[in-house]
Amino acid sequence: DWARSLEEEPTKFEVAAWGLVTYVIGFLVVFRAQHAYNRYWEGITLVERACGVWLNGVSNLIAFCSTDPAKQAQVEEFQYVLSRLMSLLFCYCMSDISNLDRSHFPHLDLSGIDPACLEYLEATSAKQNVALQWMQRMIVECNRSGVIDIAAPILSRVFQELSIGIVHLMDAKKISVVPYPFGFAQIVWVMLVFFSLLPVPVMCAIGMSTQKAAGYTFLIVFVFWSVHHLAIQIEQPFGDAPNDLPLAQVNHRFNKVLVRLLEMTAQETPNLLKKPDMSMRFMQRKSSLEQTLPQRPQTMMKKVRSLLGEMDFSRAEGVGPDSSLPSSRRGTAASMSSLDSEITRRSASSA
Repeated sequence: DWARSLEEEPTKFEVAAWGLVTYVIGFLVVFRAQHAYNRYWEGITLVERACGVWLNGVSNLIAFCSTDPAKQAQVEEFQYVLSRLMSLLFCYCMSDISNLDRSHFPHLDLSGIDPACLEYLEATSAKQNVALQWMQRMIVECNRSGVIDIAAPILSRVFQELSIGIVHLMDAKKISVVPYPFGFAQIVWVMLVFFSLLPVPVMCAIGMSTQKAAGYTFLIVFVFWSVHHLAIQIEQPFGDAPNDLPLAQVNHRFNKVLVRLLEMTAQETPNLLKKPDMSMRFMQRKSSLEQTLPQRPQTMMKKVRSLLGEMDFSRAEGVGPDSSLPSSRRGTAASMSSLDSEITRRSASSA
């Protein structure tokens, strides 16, 4: 027996060791995949938030433009330059965080804007900051001249949205600038390589048939390498690969919304041409009340009875003061009978 236990002990040890190695490698692979997915989701979240706050800021500025006919030419110039600078700013930001050429992110037509300013913008390395500075300066000047009639708290909110948008995009840039830790990635890769070579000999050593060992090895190695390569694909989401974020579509949608905000129909409030019929709404509200009112007495009775305790109310409701109920329960029965009638009367009057 002692010699047999010595022969069986290595097999148990090998099984436990192999299970521990599989668990550690699986944990490392899943950890990297989770980290890559978080980077992927954070990237699109930051881009969409920046897109939303900037479009909301442009909408606020257009909504508060002056309606004075004498300033309509200045208002149109302000809206034209504002939309072009915003489109150009978003194009620069998308190109910067994705490290792609600007041809992937078209912007609105810049015809009519001073060519010297555009040349300076192309030559500088801080394109996003310069375009944002031009917009802020233009908003301040138009506010002083009365082109936009906007209160100070709302104007400060517009500047806040502009700053929030640029902060979101700079925060998204860290995903493309800071890669996944090199040492951690190499450890996972080396462990996966060794893990791909060891399963068949180890499983045959613990008594598994060659066919089962080969099938198990193919399955688990295929899953681990698939998750590993999926993490490599999505941990850098800003690019033009099939699994990368659709930044070109986001840029196209941003420009499309800017064009829609400049349309005259979008800047005019809709008029009420016909008084709506409110009778149907009142009828629906009355029918809903009629359905809920009959249920109120029953609900109230259940609550009262649960508070008073378990009593034989089926007998109490059908007998008078001369019944055979105990004296301690006659007052309760009478009070419950009067309470039933009072609740029924009130519900009928409210209906």
